[in-house]
Amino acid sequence: MGYDVIRLNGLQLSALIGVLDQEKTAAQPLVIDAELRLDLTSAGQSDDLDDTVSYAAVADLIEDIVTDRRFALIEALAETLTTAIIRSDARIEAAAVTVHKPQAPLTQAFDDVSVTIHRTRSETSESPALESPRQTVSGIYEGELVEDQTSSVDSPLTDDEGVTLTTPTAHLGHYDRTSLAELGHDDASVTDHYRDPDLPAAFPVRSVLALGSNLGDSWATLASAVRALEEAEDVVVVKVSPTARTKPVGGPAHQRDFLNRVVEIETRLSPHGLLDLAQRIEADHNRVREQRHGPRTLDVDIVTFASATIDSSRLQVPHPSAAGRAFVLLPWSWMDPVALLSGRPVRELAQEAEDYDDVVRLET
Repeated sequence: MGYDVIRLNGLQLSALIGVLDQEKTAAQPLVIDAELRLDLTSAGQSDDLDDTVSYAAVADLIEDIVTDRRFALIEALAETLTTAIIRSDARIEAAAVTVHKPQAPLTQAFDDVSVTIHRTRSETSESPALESPRQTVSGIYEGELVEDQTSSVDSPLTDDEGVTLTTPTAHLGHYDRTSLAELGHDDASVTDHYRDPDLPAAFPVRSVLALGSNLGDSWATLASAVRALEEAEDVVVVKVSPTARTKPVGGPAHQRDFLNRVVEIETRLSPHGLLDLAQRIEADHNRVREQRHGPRTLDVDIVTFASATIDSSRLQVPHPSAAGRAFVLLPWSWMDPVALLSGRPVRELAQEAEDYDDVVRLET
């Protein structure tokens, strides 16, 4: 008995990939071939798209991974793509992905370098990251790093005192929130990647979160927030940045300095589901808002969600102001030196930010 195949050949993309220094800073072309093995009997008889796997969806999946993730080896990229394709649809019995690197840094003349990975569903785990041991955060706190400037911020206010708990990413946070439409991002390169914020991920995707605090025991609060992410269902903490001390941006005078961290996670949650989780973590840490840009116990903001663009009434991703805020960009670059935001190296964006000189690294 034979088998049916969907092939997608010659998908042309570019990415930062390689082990040499120049490969980590300059994107280079890749060509991706994908082969899906599945039973197409129903589709052949019904002529209905619902009875097959959309090759357009497969192409989008490949592009999302290539542009959102960073790899040293094309072997690792091919493995990740093959696994993601199989996990994306239960009807796919097996898949093969070939990654071509036509401009590989060889001294010899050559036409192409490529790696092909073949995997069956039985050989593919649900998710290497979701199965890996959780990282631990010590939570040790040895004293405030910055002196309190005002006594009024020592203890968070409660609802009974006339302050309402707020949701961080739905309103103005530590940095201004502006809609993508207001910023004029209406070109095809952006709108082609708009994502339904209520749609759960078909496979684990990466997201970058920004954490900040300048009330109470901020060091312990950030450690606790990371632990809350680690313990959340359908979330794995992949990387955590060193802690930064930063001057407040805007808001009332005489605030304490902030402590900030950036966290990269892998999740199956929808963007709005991740937002709900961020709001719960903030509420659990007594998040209050007394005035715009005022002191707060905890901010948890979604900076990126895979390579998607989201512009809902609750959430804008990529975060519209993050590209100009060194208190997000610098910790992110310490965690991931080759990270990109909207196609720009994060470490370069950090150097251009007005608050670049106001960010101090507290950990190695």
